[in-house]
Amino acid sequence: MKKVILLVVLGLGMTSAWAQKIEAFSSPVQVNFKAKDTSAPEILIEYGTVTDVMAQTERVIINVEDIGGGINTVTVNSKVYEGKGQVRVRIEEDAMPGTELVIKATDISNNVKEKNHQVRFKAVPAVVAATPAAVTRHNYAILFGAQDYEDPNINSLSEPLKDAERLKKVLVNNYTFNENEVKVIKNPTYETMVNTFDSLRRLVTDKDFLLIFYAGHGFYEKETEKGYWLPVDAKKDSKSKWYRNSALKDDIESIPSKHTLLISDACFSGSIFKTRSAFNNASVEIAKTMNTPSRKCLTSGALTEVPDKSVFLDYLIKELERNQNKYMRSEDLFFAIREPVRNNSEITPLFGVIQSTGDEGGDFVFIKKD
Repeated sequence: MKKVILLVVLGLGMTSAWAQKIEAFSSPVQVNFKAKDTSAPEILIEYGTVTDVMAQTERVIINVEDIGGGINTVTVNSKVYEGKGQVRVRIEEDAMPGTELVIKATDISNNVKEKNHQVRFKAVPAVVAATPAAVTRHNYAILFGAQDYEDPNINSLSEPLKDAERLKKVLVNNYTFNENEVKVIKNPTYETMVNTFDSLRRLVTDKDFLLIFYAGHGFYEKETEKGYWLPVDAKKDSKSKWYRNSALKDDIESIPSKHTLLISDACFSGSIFKTRSAFNNASVEIAKTMNTPSRKCLTSGALTEVPDKSVFLDYLIKELERNQNKYMRSEDLFFAIREPVRNNSEITPLFGVIQSTGDEGGDFVFIKKD
């Protein structure tokens, strides 16, 4: 207690000169009581909307936040984004579902946060019930053009991409297909095909029409009686990336469209009919046709090879262009082109039901624009 009193007395008795010396000595000294930043940035993932409804990719939004000091860099796989000391950085990446994203965020204090994220299909939003008058039908078209093959033992083609673009043009210009709902898939790989059908399964509703077109190599194996499409990464000596007809049928069955029409312009494309023959020219009322589910296929030939330059597609597009009727069933299209194709080539087009996929006797109807 005496020491305390003594100190107080000395403090009270300090001369002004001493006080000035202490002030002069201590004034330049600044003590920073702010703790060192040891917190790594936060990484949050969300999914946005892709403007192209038929796109194969998902819009992944990567939000990085570092309130403690600011962000230096963000690396997404091999891409580096500069943070420039900002507290928040937002990065948008379009990636295929199943893609692995390796994300690394570093702040200005060299704190690091890493996160691995596998791109998924974003959750499908709940559908709000609507009155029948408010229901909108979409006409979707997926057009595969397999042309530039990677395996030197498989001949590349010259026409499939042109044919897919020609078909897109007539669908958009002449019929009720919106351009953003018609997608040309250029040089599809096996994975691209799988992901495309996965996307369609989530996109297409039981009100919609779906047209699937394939131009490229096909193969029919006599020993097993199996048919295949050959994506551009197919290997001649391995069937691991050949797209089987049975898988295609399963995909078509799983897509909940009102009507699906498959047009295949490939060698041996008629093998899709292995369990059912093409049918006759039975006439059905259009209204009933459109209201009854269907799964039909129109092919350029049976179990035969077809030329790269497609007479089949030439007449198909020609008929779609010159058609003057408001409604044209795919069966009518088939009978309009069958004889011209047979008379001007060595192939015979086929048309019929894709069996065991949900066909109930309806038909895909091309509706001409007003």
